[in-house]
Amino acid sequence: METKGIQQILNSYSMKMVIVSILAILLLIPSFLIQDVIRERIALSEKVKNELYTQWGGKQVVAGPVLNVPFSVMEMGDNKQPANDKHGVVHFLPETFTTDAVLYPETRKRGIYKVVVYEGKIILKGSFVQPDVSKLDLKNAQYIWDAAYFTIGVSDMRGIKNLPELIVNGDKCIVEPGVADTDLFQSGITIKANSHDLNQPMNFEIELVLNGSEDLSVEALGKTSEISMKSDWTQPSFSGSFLPSQREVTPNGFTADWKVTHLNRNFPQQWIDQKYNTHEAKLGVELLIPVDHYQKSMRSVKYAILFIALNFIIFIFVEIKSRVRIHPFQYSLVAFALLVFYSLLTSIGEQIGFNLAYLISAMAVTLLISWYVFTMMKDRRMVGWVTLLQTGLYLFLFTILQLQDYALLAGSIGLFVILAILMRASQHIKWYSEG
Repeated sequence: METKGIQQILNSYSMKMVIVSILAILLLIPSFLIQDVIRERIALSEKVKNELYTQWGGKQVVAGPVLNVPFSVMEMGDNKQPANDKHGVVHFLPETFTTDAVLYPETRKRGIYKVVVYEGKIILKGSFVQPDVSKLDLKNAQYIWDAAYFTIGVSDMRGIKNLPELIVNGDKCIVEPGVADTDLFQSGITIKANSHDLNQPMNFEIELVLNGSEDLSVEALGKTSEISMKSDWTQPSFSGSFLPSQREVTPNGFTADWKVTHLNRNFPQQWIDQKYNTHEAKLGVELLIPVDHYQKSMRSVKYAILFIALNFIIFIFVEIKSRVRIHPFQYSLVAFALLVFYSLLTSIGEQIGFNLAYLISAMAVTLLISWYVFTMMKDRRMVGWVTLLQTGLYLFLFTILQLQDYALLAGSIGLFVILAILMRASQHIKWYSEG
């Protein structure tokens, strides 16, 4: 009799719910492993992209030109005698600055991974006024005007494909690789200015042909800066500290124009050494490839507990209504089928894109579970309800994944509706009629 009582407890639906609940929690472990796999694929994708960027040219940031004038100041000691000779560099920004950039993008592929690279033709124009050293907090400074030089920052020197020439007041100046000081730029080019009269306005022009990847940015360093970019790429993303004042994106490409003044920045037109950082004046465009299947796959895995829990609840309802006993091992097989969906979604999405991969994976798993339910119950009506449940859940998840701003709202409302349906369905179950 005692054995029979224990057997009745084990076969009761209450105990079944406890076992199934514990099983659902344990089955979350494979979902975490799937997330790790997706992270590894993301890391591999980034590694391949970085290798291609290294060979072609990385994200490019162009800044300048900036006029730099070395100086020295004799510091006085306690006895008012010369004690130390201090050296530094004064940086002068251009009065006007215009940039015209045209990007010629190209898609490169390695294996299953694609990146966008470009060749950019960039023309920098503008003017410098006579340097005003009176605005500097320097006393008894000796400015070495003969050693003055211009610097232009280029973030990845490997991308330079022409022999640029800086034209100042109609004269061509010799361009040397590297920056004479790293106060403003870590890499770039230097042009000696000792052959020019710095006491008069200087107009400049230079053309750069750069190879780069994904992103091109320009620093708005003029007192007034006007920057224009255009390309036949149809999916740009404008980045940096300033959005374009005018832009147009069409199926044939985009054009964008910026206008920035010195009042929009947090640094003046001249300063000493490394007092200010010009990177905050960066603006530009990213050439995007809409490859977001990894991010969407990662988001979808986070709903695994919802899919497993709802399927288990429905199966318990079906078990009670049909009087067909379903073993916990069979629950586990259904849960693993649900988890295989995420593996299929990630692997197929790498090949054909997220949306089509989602459709194929959802249909495959839904058909598999429906077939398995039919083999257990031989009841077409129950199979129809299970198929309808799977279809509704995958449509619900797909809708949430497509939304950005309203994903939380849609998810909350959807969960509320699902809970209401389950509550209503539970009212038709005779919970204590356990023959």
